[in-house]
Amino acid sequence: MRAYVVLATLLAVSNHGDSARILGLFPHTGRSHQMVFEPLLETLAERGHHITSVSFFPLKNPPANYTDVTLEGISPLGLESIDLNLFENPNKLVSYLGAERLLMQIFAFHPLDEYAVTICKKLVDWPELIKALKQEYDLVIVEYFNSDCMLGLLHIYGIQAPIVALSSSGLMPWSPDRIGVSDNPAYVPLISTFFTPKMDFWQRLENTLFQIIYKYWFRSQIQLKEQEIIEKHFGKRIPDLKDLGKNLSLIMVNTHHTLNGVRPLLPGVLEVGGMHMDHSRKPIPHYIERFINESDHGVVLLSFGSLIKTSTLPKYKEEMIVNACAKLKQRVIWKYEDSKEEGTLTGNILRVRWIPQYELLQHPKVIAFVAHGGLLGMTEAVAAGKPMVVVPFFGDQPNNAAAAEARGLAKVVSYTELSEKALADAMKEAVSAEMRVNARRVSSIWRDRQADPLDTAIYWTERVIRWGKQDPLHSAARDLSYVELALLDVAAALILAIITILLVLRFILSLIPKFLGFGTKKEKLH
Repeated sequence: MRAYVVLATLLAVSNHGDSARILGLFPHTGRSHQMVFEPLLETLAERGHHITSVSFFPLKNPPANYTDVTLEGISPLGLESIDLNLFENPNKLVSYLGAERLLMQIFAFHPLDEYAVTICKKLVDWPELIKALKQEYDLVIVEYFNSDCMLGLLHIYGIQAPIVALSSSGLMPWSPDRIGVSDNPAYVPLISTFFTPKMDFWQRLENTLFQIIYKYWFRSQIQLKEQEIIEKHFGKRIPDLKDLGKNLSLIMVNTHHTLNGVRPLLPGVLEVGGMHMDHSRKPIPHYIERFINESDHGVVLLSFGSLIKTSTLPKYKEEMIVNACAKLKQRVIWKYEDSKEEGTLTGNILRVRWIPQYELLQHPKVIAFVAHGGLLGMTEAVAAGKPMVVVPFFGDQPNNAAAAEARGLAKVVSYTELSEKALADAMKEAVSAEMRVNARRVSSIWRDRQADPLDTAIYWTERVIRWGKQDPLHSAARDLSYVELALLDVAAALILAIITILLVLRFILSLIPKFLGFGTKKEKLH
């Protein structure tokens, strides 16, 4: 048996190229982020590559050629840690002025700077990480989210391998410059907005201002502080993290234009939305299966993801949701952390601590999904062809929700304006025949690809291993200054040329009367 396993491994390596040594660096504490990356790392290991993964979430059963370097203990994990009372707005003036959306924009990324800087301070002397960084690698896979600390450490330890960047969302506001892809705010909405690519004047104005604000915030509150931490700890200067951020071969984003809308792309920006989905299918617990099968009108699934703790809902909001669900003919399965081991049944609602979300969305009797707008759950719903009601809270959730509504497979309800009627009306629309048909149509378009998203990610990862920096995938825009990219220098030259021409013409015209003798005749008359 052992000989067979060895032979199979050798065949896999011979079929897919030489075995590579791959370092994965994932310094963010969000469990949902790691869920996107794990299938790629595990599949690369299955194909014979040697993986060293540095993260807060080590695998329970890693393959033989998979080494986990845990960051557990550096920072609390992002798992059911968001208290929904944070989103209650006691300021009546803010509510009266309708400024909730703007405040959401201002504070969308605010906590991320403290997380990044705090973690970076501990990463610089984390023993297991230092040990891993002293090895040689053929490829580095790094999460591009709220930190560039790992890029600085790669430079410190002299790792020159090509870099593949992974994003569990779309591109962050500070990412496009690193690869030279257009992020024109006239038609590319920030991931924290409620905007679609078709924006009116005021939306374009807001989109532009916040793009500038976020880029400045990341530079001043994260990048420069992380650079200072690294240089102070090691006692030497390093290149600007802004420049090190451009030293990459490929960015993979967890999006697809069918759901997230069309964006300008380059060969170096790869859409792999759906890469995380586990096709092995986990079993659905028997009590949930029975609850589903006994429903004559189908089931609506309600989940606010792995980061939000739904049981922290204020009592009045919880009653709104319960009353709205009670108006449905369908049964409701609600992911609710404080329920009993085998669920808590109240009327037509079954509250459960944990759900196999992907498997439930694939179930034929689950007909709609009430979600928070996280990209993993929304992608799973699109793949399954299930319409949605989306109640977004923070981050990229508003933009994901707006994109789904624009495609006609979701109804968005603002959390600050959540009411029993608004939610009930939205759920009735979601379970309507029209929206269910549209969701299935969008699903068919979403699944119509040349290759499975994970297969696409694997191919391009191995392609970077094969060719690295010999095959640049970025555009020349990456290396242009803002003045050059916006053609301000060209505009200034053209304006100067026009002004010069006008002055010359004026001078020439002023000479014409004298040349024709008008001035001489005038003098004779006197």
